[in-house]
Amino acid sequence: MAHIPIAIGVQIVCWLIARLFGADMRTGLWVGAFAGSAVCVMREVTQREYQWIEAFGHGHRSNMPSFAGLEVWEWNQHSLLETAAAIGAVVIVALLASILR
Repeated sequence: MAHIPIAIGVQIVCWLIARLFGADMRTGLWVGAFAGSAVCVMREVTQREYQWIEAFGHGHRSNMPSFAGLEVWEWNQHSLLETAAAIGAVVIVALLASILR
């Protein structure tokens, strides 16, 4: 579950940057939730691309169709669960902070 601390870390950094520029707490946390989720999703897209290149592309990225990494149905269970957990974690942080404020 390495994605969770990474996603929350990105969320906190975005929140701090937003606060530095005068944005309110909720805006910073929700933008951070999006950014943290995007980082985790893109990591898994990249991992799927590497898997595709190894399995079908004869070791060459140029053989891969541009959509290969976006075939979420081809992601393994670990990738799906870890990404979903990270997205859930940042949403929970943003929701709790929004409610408790």
